Amino acid sequence: MWIKTKINAIAVAIGLVSFAASAVTPLMANESNSSTQVISGEMVTSRISPVVTKKTFSFSDLGYGHSIQLQGSESTAYVGFGSRLDEVVSQASLHFELIPSPALLSLVSHIKVYFNNELAGVVAINNGMQGKSSSVDLNLDPRLFTDYNQLKFELVGNASMSCSNPNDSSIWAEISSKSSITLSTQKTKINNDLSLLPAPFFDSRDMSDLTLPMVFSDDLDINEIKAAGIASSYFGSLSEWRGSNFPMIDNALPTRDAIVFVTNDSKPDFLRNFPDVDGPRIQMISHPTDPYIKLLLVIGRDTKDLVTAVKGLALGQNLFTGPSAKINKAEQLVPRKPYDAPNWIDTDRAVALSDLLTEGASLQVEGQTPPPISVNFRLPPDLFTWQSRGIPFDLNYRYTPPLLDNSGSRMSLSVNNQFVKAFNLNTTGESNSNTRLRLPLLDDDLLGGGDVVRIPAFQVGSKNEVKFEFGFASSVGGKDQCQTMQPSKNYAVIGEDSTIDFSGFSHYIEMPNMRAFANSGYPFTRMADLSDTVVVVPQNPSNEEIQTFVNMMGVFGSNSGYPVLNVTVTDKWNKEVLENKDILTIGVMPELASVDKKDIKNIQLMASERVLNLPSKNESQRGKNWVDPASDNQQVSDSISINTTGNFAAITSVESPYTSQRTMVSLLAQTPESFALINEALNDSGKISSMFGSVITLRDDEVASFNVGEHYYVGELPISQLIWYHFSKYPLLIAFLATLLVVMVTIILYRVLRHIAQRRLNTEEDDL
Repeated sequence: MWIKTKINAIAVAIGLVSFAASAVTPLMANESNSSTQVISGEMVTSRISPVVTKKTFSFSDLGYGHSIQLQGSESTAYVGFGSRLDEVVSQASLHFELIPSPALLSLVSHIKVYFNNELAGVVAINNGMQGKSSSVDLNLDPRLFTDYNQLKFELVGNASMSCSNPNDSSIWAEISSKSSITLSTQKTKINNDLSLLPAPFFDSRDMSDLTLPMVFSDDLDINEIKAAGIASSYFGSLSEWRGSNFPMIDNALPTRDAIVFVTNDSKPDFLRNFPDVDGPRIQMISHPTDPYIKLLLVIGRDTKDLVTAVKGLALGQNLFTGPSAKINKAEQLVPRKPYDAPNWIDTDRAVALSDLLTEGASLQVEGQTPPPISVNFRLPPDLFTWQSRGIPFDLNYRYTPPLLDNSGSRMSLSVNNQFVKAFNLNTTGESNSNTRLRLPLLDDDLLGGGDVVRIPAFQVGSKNEVKFEFGFASSVGGKDQCQTMQPSKNYAVIGEDSTIDFSGFSHYIEMPNMRAFANSGYPFTRMADLSDTVVVVPQNPSNEEIQTFVNMMGVFGSNSGYPVLNVTVTDKWNKEVLENKDILTIGVMPELASVDKKDIKNIQLMASERVLNLPSKNESQRGKNWVDPASDNQQVSDSISINTTGNFAAITSVESPYTSQRTMVSLLAQTPESFALINEALNDSGKISSMFGSVITLRDDEVASFNVGEHYYVGELPISQLIWYHFSKYPLLIAFLATLLVVMVTIILYRVLRHIAQRRLNTEEDDL
């Protein structure tokens, strides 16, 4: 009974995706060590020996954008990285650049380096190294490699022979972010087993960007384009912070792990003898000429079956086994709700910090100066926090108690690298839950004190990081005040029941807002499955335009954490289809000439001509729609038209010409090759940070944004808040209306009271 209930729960959770294991004849019936295989009647030699590949990852590639600081003796720092499922490490080395403090004494100062909890080496601080950059090389034992690996640096330092104080501020060392790990890897053969999915096509242990080619046989129809978009969004949803790219390959063998789309009537040449199927299927096979490369076949009788197959791929990962599976049904039983994207924090209730942790992250640290505890989360970009009192943060934590109160030990809280509050650590060893603290948005005085924090709303953006930094101070005593008194181990834990609460905020945003689009895919990702989105592509799209669509769906999947299962793709301007939808167009702006929407012409690309409209003042919204409502400075005041050549692309956003409060975003390029500029820009965090307004222009390494044209608002507010917000930029008008209202109320009250007094006098006269 319990097993049956468990199976039913799993089925409901994935939308009742059902599969039937099916014996599809594989491309290669025999995957032995034979050096030749027959493909379509041709003899092809297979590569037997795997090639040794050398890879180098800098610490900055692994997410450490700044140098790693070790402060105080016995302080530690960690660097993590993964090893792919289909690779074996044969050699490994660590190169790091070190700058020790000038005050460190040789002989008694050194840095210990651990690899996966095994001591890998000790770097002595010799005379002449202090205050200078030194290069250190260590070999790492390849036998110690696991799926996830960790380097640990521990500083043991002393600045005085007569008095040892591990917390002396002069005891420090810095490790450069340019330091690197070099791996020599060899591919290993893995079975054709769908239970390994999403590996090897996406491996969460691989820290590099995701590149996953997609192979097609000939011209694609709308369903095939949609299937490719759903597939890319699924793998994009797994890529998290990594960039993603999905190159299109026309009827050719890929040179790396890839997805191949196959129908009974349309097969790539290298699969032209592949047997016909009786329904949508997923199958993993080995590459015909390289057994270390895998191909994921998405198979169907026709292109509609391909859409069903990729939906099954996206929803049924936990059900797959064996080399192939037939997809009987893949459907959503309950429609998605707005703002329910898995990557976005729930804004309907208080959320525990433990629910926001990524895999491998922990709310516990140890050490005298332990590394910070970081919690990352995403928010809907249209969360309206104007005039908010703050965001409630119920914080609980435990720690190794210091020996004395007021010892100088403390925990510092910051949001997006902005300091919020420091809490003293006392001998109780835990936070005080009986008092409260509120950090106001404006300049009000602080009220109370304690551990329930209100985060200033102005510090919150679409992507956020809450950081807790513990620092334990040691006490110095003894006869000569040279004896350090401290616990042998210091621990700090943020309580898993700590919560952050974004409920109670409305959703309302000024549009167009390209910062929201670039950072979160808004407004399209408002519905995680893109059920409110229509993508319009040309009737005969180029490979570059199709790849732009596929990459864009991958970006949306990465932003929301969910595949675009219900996106609508069309190549026609059908009003019935486009009404009440947000619209994304790719390379089809000239076809909108008949639409009565003047802002559409803020950017035009026609052959070698480029036309751009400019505002009188280019104001950045800074992504905070509630800071200042739209001003008249964004109206068009200048226009420029030029003829030139070279790579040039643009992204523009206007209100939908078919439905008010809906958005149309257009991806445009002067030439098909220029679409690569859009793909690169939306995977580059540096370029994304420069995007705002309604028009973005892209040239090679340069991004320019323009806030031009009419603005509109999307979302809902309570009527009182709506009025106050839109009148807030007219303080004199508000003062005049308030004064007028007071005068009117005064006159009305005067007349009412006068009438009452007159009636009372008349009554008294009648009584007499």
